[in-house]
Amino acid sequence: MDNAEITVLIADDHGILREGLMGLLGEYDDLQVVDQAVTGVQAVEKVRALKPDVLLLDLIMPQMGGVEVLEALSAEQLPTKVIVLTGADDDELLARCIQSGAMGYLLKDAASNQLVDAIRAVASGGCWLPPGLTEKLFRGMAKKPLGDDAAKLSLLTARELEVFKLLGEAKSNIQIADELFISEHTVKVHVGRILEKLGIGSRSEAVKFAIRSGLVKA
Repeated sequence: MDNAEITVLIADDHGILREGLMGLLGEYDDLQVVDQAVTGVQAVEKVRALKPDVLLLDLIMPQMGGVEVLEALSAEQLPTKVIVLTGADDDELLARCIQSGAMGYLLKDAASNQLVDAIRAVASGGCWLPPGLTEKLFRGMAKKPLGDDAAKLSLLTARELEVFKLLGEAKSNIQIADELFISEHTVKVHVGRILEKLGIGSRSEAVKFAIRSGLVKA
């Protein structure tokens, strides 16, 4: 991008982290933080309005998860490039983010120079994945359920898949609600739709389905 200023939107529900990122990026003349978002819905709205060059996106966000944000932005074909900045070190989640349109993926314990390099690379039309995560990406891409299970899982939305994975880990509605920052009522609605779409009748069957399809480990 030559010497043009790179505009950045930070989306994370933790104020301390947002302020820290603003302070860090403010030290570089070619980077400008144009705004912050504290929910997934805000992230999508502000990308639409501001069209920043780069969105730094946390995955665990209130109202709308990070994967859903990625899918929404991809569906609208907005020009903003997305770098996922998260504490989630998970093969399948990494693969899902890349498949949903992320151009970069960094863990929150990455060195500050890595983040700056990632922003510059992605803003210039490239992609960024630290060497240590490359193997994880390939492992995650390889973990695809087969046959009828794959067809059924394809019916689930991104949020329903998140709920189903936690359901497959035998977590209660309250635990799922706490982890995804949604209400217990919303979880109940999601669980009902998931069971209907997958054609199963109980939570125990859901656990077996999740293990069989490879979404969770036995």
